[in-house]
Amino acid sequence: MKRINAWMRMSKTIGLAPLALAVLPAAVQAAATVEGEVYADLGYAYSHYDDKGAAPRSNLFDDTNSHAGVALTTREGAYSATLVYERALDADSVSNADLVRQSYVRVSTPVGTALYGRAPTAYKLSGEALDPFYNTAVGTINGAAFGAATAVVRGPSYGLSALTSDARGNGFVANQLAYVSPAFGGLRVNAAFFMNENPAPADDHDYGLGAEWSGDWMGGEATAGVQYLDVRSSANFSAIGIPGSGAVKATRVYAAYGRNDWGLSASWEPLDLKSGAADRDYVFAAGWLGLTEQTRVALALGYTDNTPFEGNSATLGVFHKLFTGFEVYAAARYTDRDAAPEQSNNLAVGATYTVRFKGSKTL
Repeated sequence: MKRINAWMRMSKTIGLAPLALAVLPAAVQAAATVEGEVYADLGYAYSHYDDKGAAPRSNLFDDTNSHAGVALTTREGAYSATLVYERALDADSVSNADLVRQSYVRVSTPVGTALYGRAPTAYKLSGEALDPFYNTAVGTINGAAFGAATAVVRGPSYGLSALTSDARGNGFVANQLAYVSPAFGGLRVNAAFFMNENPAPADDHDYGLGAEWSGDWMGGEATAGVQYLDVRSSANFSAIGIPGSGAVKATRVYAAYGRNDWGLSASWEPLDLKSGAADRDYVFAAGWLGLTEQTRVALALGYTDNTPFEGNSATLGVFHKLFTGFEVYAAARYTDRDAAPEQSNNLAVGATYTVRFKGSKTL
């Protein structure tokens, strides 16, 4: 399973810090290093999908949110500046997703890291890190087949909200100014401001706030946190699938624990909708067990309340690493919804390949 919330740990998905610019002249003189990275995360899958009482059984082949990008970093002592540009690959008539996913600049300093641009939100990343089936052919928030689903629901498992989805306008948000603090006793805090560039009266800005603790506990790594989003318009969060104006206050409370050969994770998301519709709840839990160094099994359970696809779901899968960066999987998902189609079965086999090319030069 992924390391929990890499964004807050200042890995490749964060940053920028205007406030840090004021302390740059005080930096200790050190040799500057320029680093470059070209990367791609590729996925493709076959799935068999059967809706009770709905359309006939279908067999689907589909890309699973493949993307590629480049990152350029200048590093000097404790300071660094990074530019990231990333595009989605293999658009189709369903998702039309061959777009810029990320385009941002970040600055990291001893007083924290911040970013500006189009980037994943801390809210998205906190959920993504919990989900062993994220961006597989069984990764949709409503139980639909990945190959027939729209981009707004693609990526997360059932039990996680669309604010976790791997698409622009919900997981990747533009006009974002975000900051994450250094760790104090394992605790980091993060904040974000999403600027609305529209004229009045439709000019409400959006806000994010969160905190996460992580550290060693009982021979493993434990994580606990809370993330909050105050979405006041659909200017930046344009694809979250909320009726009315799209205004919503969302909270995620989450925790995870992992060791070398097993791990557990859980998330609860209450969503307060401002359109007058009933508030929503999303509950998710997952676990994984390593059978060998190359093979693991995973289980995910999801429940949603007051959603158009209210119900529960269970997913079971096995993952096998063939060689560095290349993994194959087989998974089965059963979804029981209150509204038609009430029941659906999804069987999938797929593969993912992650490749990185890195280089650096000291000036």
